[in-house]
Amino acid sequence: MAQMKFGTLISIATAALLFATGSAFAAQDAIYDAPPPPDAAFVRVLNAGGTDNADLSVGSTPYSVPPLTLSSYAYVTQGDYDATGAQLHLSLAAQKYYTVIVGAGAPTLLPDEGLTNPAKVGLYFYNTTNVPLTLSASVNGKQAAVFENVGPGESKYREVKAFDVSFSLVADGKDVFDLPATTLQNQQGFSVAAVLSGDKITGIQTLNTVNGSNPQ
Repeated sequence: MAQMKFGTLISIATAALLFATGSAFAAQDAIYDAPPPPDAAFVRVLNAGGTDNADLSVGSTPYSVPPLTLSSYAYVTQGDYDATGAQLHLSLAAQKYYTVIVGAGAPTLLPDEGLTNPAKVGLYFYNTTNVPLTLSASVNGKQAAVFENVGPGESKYREVKAFDVSFSLVADGKDVFDLPATTLQNQQGFSVAAVLSGDKITGIQTLNTVNGSNPQ
């Protein structure tokens, strides 16, 4: 399918993806059973490796994440930690969200930006492969680049309108992996990650959730 520039597609009212940057997860309360404690930080793990489980812990919070999987966020009390099993130091601030990436070179910690507009969806893209990638979205039969030329090891974030959408990973102008169609909903976060399975680029997508673990 031919690519359209995002600026061109934005003029099509029924298929536009409007976005803005943000700095706090004001709307994440919609997915909690109860408000998180004020000193809680939120950490999840992206296992970009294609063969082994990622077993690690942050303080007393354990994670066991299958290959090519992005976990839910878990409560962790703010502070400094050495992530057991990941050889990674974490400095975590209260009411902030983080993604630990393992299985794609040295473990890394990425801060996740936050949703500011409850009438939008927070869209996250992580490129853990070794080539630049574009994340493309198909809405109502129209395709547009949402994040262009995201480098290896980089992540991007935007706030978008809620749509029925299909995402594709694009390298050098060619679709290399198509993800299943999904429905984006307001007040939620949604993540897409590009990973390597052997020598092939593949993608995973998931709704951002927070599990019911108590903070340590």
